[in-house]
Amino acid sequence: MLGIRVWERGDSMFLRRIWTVVAAAVILFVLEAALASANGGPLYEPADGSGLLQLDEQSNVSLVREKVVFTIPNVSTPHQNEAKVSVQYELNNKNDFIKQLDVLFFTPSSRSLTIMEGNKVIPGSLATDSKTLNWYAKPRYTVTDPISGKTMSMHGDGKNQTVATRFSLSFEANETKSIVIQYSEIGGMYDKGVINTLFFHQYYVTPAKFWEGDPLVELEVNLYKTSDKLYSNLPMEKTGPSTYTAAFKQLPGEEWYFSYTNPKRLFFPTNIEKDHNLYVLLTSVLMAAIAAGLALFFRKSLILIISSAGIWAFTVFYITKLGGYPFNAIFVGFTDAAVGAMLIVCNVMVYMRIKAGRKNGISL
Repeated sequence: MLGIRVWERGDSMFLRRIWTVVAAAVILFVLEAALASANGGPLYEPADGSGLLQLDEQSNVSLVREKVVFTIPNVSTPHQNEAKVSVQYELNNKNDFIKQLDVLFFTPSSRSLTIMEGNKVIPGSLATDSKTLNWYAKPRYTVTDPISGKTMSMHGDGKNQTVATRFSLSFEANETKSIVIQYSEIGGMYDKGVINTLFFHQYYVTPAKFWEGDPLVELEVNLYKTSDKLYSNLPMEKTGPSTYTAAFKQLPGEEWYFSYTNPKRLFFPTNIEKDHNLYVLLTSVLMAAIAAGLALFFRKSLILIISSAGIWAFTVFYITKLGGYPFNAIFVGFTDAAVGAMLIVCNVMVYMRIKAGRKNGISL
């Protein structure tokens, strides 16, 4: 005997009832985790920057070229954000006489800072007081996710933690010289409400306005991982697998800030925890609804059983963070278990529906 399957209106209403309950439940999980994250211990530290500040506004020494290179080495821990920074200045004494001047270079710390003129080391010392200068470092209270482009607020104490290194330069009449400053910088981190930690750095560009003329400003970032994504407030172009560069014919009017992160285990183009997890759960609901519909239409419960395994694996793989520390393991585990349990319930309900339909089916 050959059985002929007829799609019944009751099947459609049955599916709607199941997935209305499922959708409401998974959305509740996401909202519940989002509330918990506000009480968690998010990890973020304000990042300072660096830059050159000329004390004498009438020095008649011009900055011809400034090249800043940030190199991100391999990190040993997920919460280590160190960059190797190299700053090259090409300076020209426009005076017809010997010129000596003092310079302040601002960095987050004085660790590993060296100043070179060719093969010659220029001695530097910490400035005891830079508060009288007509420029100061402004703290930054926002961070931008490179994946979604969303900017988030941070709360800081407003204190400027930069220190100034003081050194002297001597120019012959009309002399042009190049100096290179190298140092290590511990940047900032942000871990609140995002799947993957954001790392960021800031470089003070505007202090160079104290030099004469409009310099050629070149910026470069070398990330360690080719898969990392970068955001920069000053437009940059990707010129290599993990290299971003920019060139400006005059000094930018704002400080340079960039952030980066890795898009690992992100299925959707966002690193925002609440958004990404909601998209994953709704996708799981949609896939389960389609699988259940196919199982009912073809009267094959095996379709939903096999699909459920894939749907559950999809959920487990792409939901890696919910609520943050110390709630993450609890909410992720609870969500995985809840999705698995709902899939089991749906399989049972669809199986019973198919079994009942077979008893009332039309046959030839």
